[in-house]
Amino acid sequence: MIVMATNTKDFAAASLEPHDYVLDEEVNQKIFDQLIVQEELAHLKDVGHLTDGVQPVVVFVVGQTGAGKTRLASDLMGVIQGLRPAHLIADVYKTYHPDYTTIVKTAPHLASPSTSTDARKWLDLASKWAIQRKVDVLLESACRHPEDFTSLISSFRSAGYRVMVALMAVPECLSLLGTMVRYYERLPEAQSANVPLRMTPRKVHYETYASDGILAAADFIDNSTAATNVVVVRRNNLVAYQNYRGPDGLWVRPASALASLDLERTRPLPDAEHGSFLADCHYVEEQKGKSSVAEATLSDVEASLAGLMSMGGRLSSSFPALKPLDIGEWVLGT
Repeated sequence: MIVMATNTKDFAAASLEPHDYVLDEEVNQKIFDQLIVQEELAHLKDVGHLTDGVQPVVVFVVGQTGAGKTRLASDLMGVIQGLRPAHLIADVYKTYHPDYTTIVKTAPHLASPSTSTDARKWLDLASKWAIQRKVDVLLESACRHPEDFTSLISSFRSAGYRVMVALMAVPECLSLLGTMVRYYERLPEAQSANVPLRMTPRKVHYETYASDGILAAADFIDNSTAATNVVVVRRNNLVAYQNYRGPDGLWVRPASALASLDLERTRPLPDAEHGSFLADCHYVEEQKGKSSVAEATLSDVEASLAGLMSMGGRLSSSFPALKPLDIGEWVLGT
């Protein structure tokens, strides 16, 4: 039996400060070694590329909350599952915090912020575990803490990985509505592993959508040597921009991931996305009054859409043609 030496349980029910729940480094490491590795990673210990001479690959799926990372990751996993990649998501590790269950019962709104610091550390440790064994990796990131993203991607690149990045270009109205739909429909995106169903706070969505979130990640991709291949992709896996490095290590096209991401957020919704948007709006409207947890309101969503359609109409000649993402060709070269 594993016993965790932590005294945080004594104040879990009383403290309202998330930082009070941050674990000592020794305890954090012990939980990773004795629980997370055994339950989440141990089955991958012999599938890496330590001796076969194959260059390992890591695929980052990057997008604000509600953008649709889970669905894109599922599509990716369906194609690359033969690689037996480690699928890393920070939210999955929150339930390993020894106070998590108590916080959920006594102050559920604190469950995520109180455990996120340790979960981020465990994601970093899981990445290092995979790197040491040259295991292929699929990693989802909302880039709420862009410094974590830049550190992780740089670590994989320094370790000799082929680094693929999918930046999700999803307008605010779609991702904001997405956070509501996934809550009401009890979709997996709203409930990682054993994490209770939750509505993403409006503040968290904004932090991942704005300049300090995914836009900072795109800027880093453009101006560093960390990524070897990048696509800017809308929902439905439609690619607006792709770049990769040539034999000289330089981008073969102008480094414009940030510009492409910014531009795609102003594109009027294509017919399929607009139809889905209207259906989702109607669905959420029907749910109003059934729950009081929604912080993002339909008026926010509708205002964002109005601004998008107005702005995009004036820029229609600037948008590139969209093409389907061929995952097999992109990741596997098949």
